[in-house]
Amino acid sequence: MQLAYSSLACPQWTIEEAVAAAVRYGYDAIEWRLADGEIITPETPAEVRHRLRAVPADHGISIACLDTSCRVVQASAQERADVIEAAQRMADIAVELGTPYMRVFGGALPPAETNASILAPTAEVVARIGACCAERNITAVLETHDSWSRSDDVRALLDAAASPAVKMLWDFHHTYRSGEALAQSVARAGQTLAFVHVKDGRPRSDDASAWELCLLGEGTIPLHEAFSALKLAGYDGYISLEWEKKWHPEIAEPEIALPQGAPWLRRAWEEA
Repeated sequence: MQLAYSSLACPQWTIEEAVAAAVRYGYDAIEWRLADGEIITPETPAEVRHRLRAVPADHGISIACLDTSCRVVQASAQERADVIEAAQRMADIAVELGTPYMRVFGGALPPAETNASILAPTAEVVARIGACCAERNITAVLETHDSWSRSDDVRALLDAAASPAVKMLWDFHHTYRSGEALAQSVARAGQTLAFVHVKDGRPRSDDASAWELCLLGEGTIPLHEAFSALKLAGYDGYISLEWEKKWHPEIAEPEIALPQGAPWLRRAWEEA
């Protein structure tokens, strides 16, 4: 198991501060979503991209993944072409950074569509992104998220796309909230499982249908069960702590969550 954390955790930090924290708190790698607090896009300046690669390298920190905002589900042919182009440009940045993985989303379903009805055109988008990634010797990882939170739906999409350069990113917070057993998620992912996001949460006291994020071990997600399923399946890739401070400013500061997360995750993995 290799331990990473997402820079979503530290929207107020520079690239240098984010990497220094990885070293200080015992992470092997960093997952780039933000650079100097800004979302990384195809328009991110060359000087910033240089620092995204050079600073981790100078400190012995790997780059686990480049997270994109690309959503493969689109309503029209033009929108599908646009997202393929955006993914190609982000894949070029992933190569520039030297990371093996690039994250993409499924996204929300268009009105009146279902996962099944949108499957064929979406699979074509995924296949095109996969071809682009294969040319660049990287892997796109499709996250269990949004309308594609169930591993069954993501696996169906990956099977339809039939691209060896597109795998599954399992965020078990989302699959668990969707009612899927953690062992079932791992089994359904099978050999497509390439990357893992970990976070903890619990239903809100004032609204059981909504969840709030919390420090690892303080929520209701059976994290040890997830780790046991991963170890049983022989998973040996990245476990990345996704502390979403960027999207949820009310949660604990990175100075609290990151030093708590690394030893907790290593201990839980050993005990699973």
